[in-house]
Amino acid sequence: MRNSYEPAWQHRCQAVTTWGKDSTGLITYQFNALGFRSQVDYDWKPNIAFFGNSIVFGVGVTENERLTSYFPHCQNYGLSGSYMNHHSVTNLQQFVNSDLYQSGTRIVFFWIERPKIENIPELIKQVDNIVPDCLHISSGQKYAGAINLMPAVDQDVSGTHPGPKTHRIWACTIGLLLNRD
Repeated sequence: MRNSYEPAWQHRCQAVTTWGKDSTGLITYQFNALGFRSQVDYDWKPNIAFFGNSIVFGVGVTENERLTSYFPHCQNYGLSGSYMNHHSVTNLQQFVNSDLYQSGTRIVFFWIERPKIENIPELIKQVDNIVPDCLHISSGQKYAGAINLMPAVDQDVSGTHPGPKTHRIWACTIGLLLNRD
C-alpha cells in the first residue's frame, strides 16, 4: 500500500516543519514509509483506521494531540494539502485490499467540502460499498449518512484548523459513536 496523494508519498520517511496550511514551522510532520503522517510504519493490523481530511492528518497540532492519538492501536490515513476526497477513497480501497485490513477493523472517514468539484454523497455510497459499517463525518455541509461534530473550541498553531482541545473532545465523541453498537 502507498499513499495515493503524490505530494505526501514523495515525503515518505521524511520530516518537514511546514505542511498544508501550516507555514509556522512550529510542528514537525513525520511521514512513515507509506507516506502518511506517523512516527511508526504501519506493519500491523489496526482496530480502527481513520481516513480523510486535514483534521485527521492533524494540521497544526502535534502527533500526540491529534484526535487519533486517543485511540489505541489505530492507524491514521489523513491527508492535507491540495488533495481531493477521492484520494482518501483510493487509500481506503488500497487499505482494505492490503494485509493491514482485518474483518472487524472500524473505519472512520472525514469528508472535506469540495463544492462543484466532487459529489460527496456519491463518494459516501462508494465507501459504504467498500466498508458498510463506516462512520462518516462531514466537516461542513450535512450529508445523508454523515454526522457533523460540534464546532471547534480552539485553533491549531496556524489558526486554520481545530486545536488540541477540539481534537480531544471530538475523539471522545467518536469513541462514543464507535462503541454504541
